[in-house]
Amino acid sequence: MRKIIAIIVLITATLILFAQSDYEKWLDEEKGKFHSYRQKQDEDFADFLKNNWNSFEAYRSESLDRKPKPKTAPKTEPIPLQPAVEEPKIEKIELKTEVQEKKESRFFVIDKDKPILKFNYFGLMMEYNFPEKIEIDLQTLNEKSIANFWLKMSDTDHQLLLSQLKTQREKMNINDWGYCQLLYQLGQSITEAENKAKLFTWFMLIKSDYDAKVGYYQDDVFLLIPSGNKIFDTTYVMVDNVRYYAIDFGTPKKIISLKTYEQKYPDADAFIDLSVTKSPKIKRTILEKELKFTYENKEYIIPVKYDVNAVEYFKNYPQTDLDVYFNAPLSPLAMESLTTGLKPTIEGKNESEAANVLLRFVQTAFQYKTDDEQFGKEKYFFSDEMLYYPYCDCEDRSVLYSFLVRNLLDLTVIGLDYPGHISTAVNFHSEIPGDHIIYQDEKFLICDPTYINANLGMAMPQFKELTPEVIDLAQK
Repeated sequence: MRKIIAIIVLITATLILFAQSDYEKWLDEEKGKFHSYRQKQDEDFADFLKNNWNSFEAYRSESLDRKPKPKTAPKTEPIPLQPAVEEPKIEKIELKTEVQEKKESRFFVIDKDKPILKFNYFGLMMEYNFPEKIEIDLQTLNEKSIANFWLKMSDTDHQLLLSQLKTQREKMNINDWGYCQLLYQLGQSITEAENKAKLFTWFMLIKSDYDAKVGYYQDDVFLLIPSGNKIFDTTYVMVDNVRYYAIDFGTPKKIISLKTYEQKYPDADAFIDLSVTKSPKIKRTILEKELKFTYENKEYIIPVKYDVNAVEYFKNYPQTDLDVYFNAPLSPLAMESLTTGLKPTIEGKNESEAANVLLRFVQTAFQYKTDDEQFGKEKYFFSDEMLYYPYCDCEDRSVLYSFLVRNLLDLTVIGLDYPGHISTAVNFHSEIPGDHIIYQDEKFLICDPTYINANLGMAMPQFKELTPEVIDLAQK
């Protein structure tokens, strides 16, 4: 019996080995076919690039709201807030922040036997396997040299690099724009030239299934990408009725036209999404400051911590739709310190008074100055940036106030877009008198973070009779 069992085991093992051998052979054949298929795609695309470029007129996208903002924040005398009857109290504030993962020295295994590229990505040292420099002569910038760059890149082990990038991107919580910056900085490390870095970014975006093009004008390459969000004050070209924005990574160049092509690489059709749903996990460089405000003759001091690298990450962010800023999270570090500091000021208060305390905090703990005065241009802030820069204006204050009310009080907030001014309105559980708007059959009480000392329900006098455009936020 034992001999029979042994024979059966031996036969079974032999069959399994033959099956594995056949499967591995089949798998190798399929991989070879796929490689040949992609190689043919790359060669066909390069052939297309050599001959099918046209001149496209360049346009400038819409500007951010250029209507004049108040040179100084309007101010009124503080008066006591009259709470609503039977209004719920804020009994407990829970810290709502992202789960922090255990720190890792790197996010994937580096093969030390292969050449390793290193560069700094917002304070975090990146390491990638990439076997060679991209030695392409771009002294003469034209269709042929760009096609040759494509062929050269397609012959590299870029799939290994893409795998590393995907793993690291997920670990760092970076969105599409963060990924573009990562590719560009990696491209600079590989190619040591701005034009080549943009060509590298273009190639890797396409290989990541994004719709992207490149164009050139005189001696400069331009990365062209379509976006699911508006991008303001940026040059673009129209190709097949799609806006392709010229992304400059902080080095804008003025152009009136450029040469590019129309055909898309197969299956590369995703638009860039500028939404920020998670805080990027990059190296933290922590600074601290104190924010002071007074409410009902009592002074409060709120110590806050914020991350300079998070601010740097957003520094050259494309200026886009306001709802992107309203819906973006605050970094966990800043959120924790703000929550810890503000909890004692609002716990046990009625929800309207708690919201009023937060309103006074945003109104008076930050110095007001228009973007034109501070930057020479309009610039919307993410909340982390508001903690860093010395001044802020109406939309920045509204973004932060909305975030605090939604996360600390769990109330629904909308943004209000007036000509030359941004404010907020809150849907309270109780009936509270004051200036308001009706939106989707609900009453939203106006709460203006730029009208200094104004209580809930007090709109700026010049906007009382105006109907604002509503910025509908993604509610929790």
